[in-house]
Amino acid sequence: MWGIRNLKKKIFWVVGIVFGLILLDQLYLHIWLSTPNTQFPRSLHVDDVRQLIRAGEDAAVTTILFDPVILHAWSRNSHVAVPGVCIFLCHVIGPLTFAVTSAQLRDKPAFLSRLAQLGFTITLFKTPEGKHSHVFLIRQGSPLHLVVLEPHSAGFLRQYSLVGPPHNVAQVKQYITKDTWNQMKFDRAYERFSTREVKIDDVELTVPSNIEAFIADHKNSHFIPCNESRATYYNLKHSKNETPDEVRFKHKAWKLLAKAKTILDQLNTPFWLSSGTLLGFYRQCDIIAWALDVDIGIFIENYKPNLIEEFEKKGLRLSHKFGKVSDSFELSFKDEDIKLDIFFFYTEGATMWNGGTQARTGKKFKYVFPAFTMCWTEFLDLKVRIPCQTEEYIRANYGLSWFTPVKKWDWKASPSNVRDNGVWPESERSQVIVVNDN
Repeated sequence: MWGIRNLKKKIFWVVGIVFGLILLDQLYLHIWLSTPNTQFPRSLHVDDVRQLIRAGEDAAVTTILFDPVILHAWSRNSHVAVPGVCIFLCHVIGPLTFAVTSAQLRDKPAFLSRLAQLGFTITLFKTPEGKHSHVFLIRQGSPLHLVVLEPHSAGFLRQYSLVGPPHNVAQVKQYITKDTWNQMKFDRAYERFSTREVKIDDVELTVPSNIEAFIADHKNSHFIPCNESRATYYNLKHSKNETPDEVRFKHKAWKLLAKAKTILDQLNTPFWLSSGTLLGFYRQCDIIAWALDVDIGIFIENYKPNLIEEFEKKGLRLSHKFGKVSDSFELSFKDEDIKLDIFFFYTEGATMWNGGTQARTGKKFKYVFPAFTMCWTEFLDLKVRIPCQTEEYIRANYGLSWFTPVKKWDWKASPSNVRDNGVWPESERSQVIVVNDN
């Protein structure tokens, strides 16, 4: 009996030690994978780039140089060229990035086969839905990185974030700097672009036609998709039963948002979804059926004096104009019976705010948000901006219970972030409170 007890103890200790070693190994692997090295055992070989281009030509696949740092350096110094010397491509830190479209990678399987024939080790990454997202190619030097661009019906090119099994990550992470690694965790959205042929370091390459525009686009390309799982849960919890009038409102609201986007894009005026329209996007990937209006935000420094004129040219009549450009400016337009509210935002320290005005009393209100930055999303087949810190923005406006639908809303009292902001002087009211009833 005593021997059996000792045997059980030994088995328990052995199992415990083995389990502990497994946990330590997993912890080490997690730390190792989440903190990429910055010491690269290889530098880029120009011949690897030539072989990539060769494989593309053989399979009728266009590979586009997509590395903003290298493109920027070359565009500023394209006159510099020394035969036999690698000036630009070889100075990349980490993988040199190219782009291919998802259709080419899907429809031209010979491309990857040809790369393998030319001696490349290929590491593929896919999205959770099974779409190709990134390809890493290793041959003689540091890796070449292929970003897979997915054309979207809303008119942009989507780049998916880099996710994949640990062994795939382990194969490529040693060549990626920490900063580049973090950048690869983002989804991105690019405007569609044309290309041209150039010669860089004696290699014929395809690049974006307007490199400066591409670089600017890349800097502001962070994309946040709508959370379909959250939307499904919301609709299940709050049963999506809409009346015919609510369905008609949503259709009209979408048309109004699309028209406003067209006008503001033509004016080169960035805007984002705000207030109830942003809540509908974030909570249910849809327009809130009882919202009664469309809400967008614009930074006051992006206001253009001809904005009202351009909106009216497109058939949107000015419903009201509150405040002044220097304080609490707000515009509202109507298209048939649907209202578009444009809130102009001001920066104050670590906060941003927009104003509100009660026409009857002249009272001023202030809606304060933590500072935020802009990201892209796709909302009902429209490419639009949202605050990157979407939930913080919504919590500021709607409080912690933002997920619960509220059909009675007082704009002067209901928002969590509303503050009294004084009263407009009687002498200014004719200029700062303009209401058009027609």
